Amino acid sequence: MNLRLTLPVLLVLLAACSPRAAEQQVDAAAADTVAPAPEPAAVTQPSAAPEAAATAAVAETPDPFEELQRARADAGCEIPDDVYDLDDIRLYCTLPADVRTFLARENTCQHFAGEEPYDDARRAELEQASADYCDGREQRFADLFEQHRDDCSIRGALIDIGNRYDLFTLVAPDPCRAQD
Repeated sequence: MNLRLTLPVLLVLLAACSPRAAEQQVDAAAADTVAPAPEPAAVTQPSAAPEAAATAAVAETPDPFEELQRARADAGCEIPDDVYDLDDIRLYCTLPADVRTFLARENTCQHFAGEEPYDDARRAELEQASADYCDGREQRFADLFEQHRDDCSIRGALIDIGNRYDLFTLVAPDPCRAQD
């Protein structure tokens, strides 16, 4: 079954099985025993609105891959495949070359940090990748932070990057200083 069809069906089933729906069924059953049944003209057919709303919600949910591709196309420069975080893609072209290089390296570090060492060969590969891309990352970040201390736009971008990748170990994330 297609995912776009499965989700609306599950949402309709969830709505039907919710505690509120059960209370309404109990209330309706109690009303049937006390009050006479409504006239046929007053009976309304169940609405397809929950299913339509669920389908619309699925249609509005952006595909992450499409969103990444759209961000790459809108970026204004060529972005290396190593940069795969949506926030980093949106930021990449506004940065100087040294920060771009760091950002691509950090994305690669994060990629390998999330991989599983399922055997000894993979463990060795991941350890080498960690040494190549992750070792010294905090110092590199601190150096960039200091190097660009007088440029508020770059410093602001570095603060975002530092917060996203937990890089504020050697430097405090202070706001931009006012220019004298």
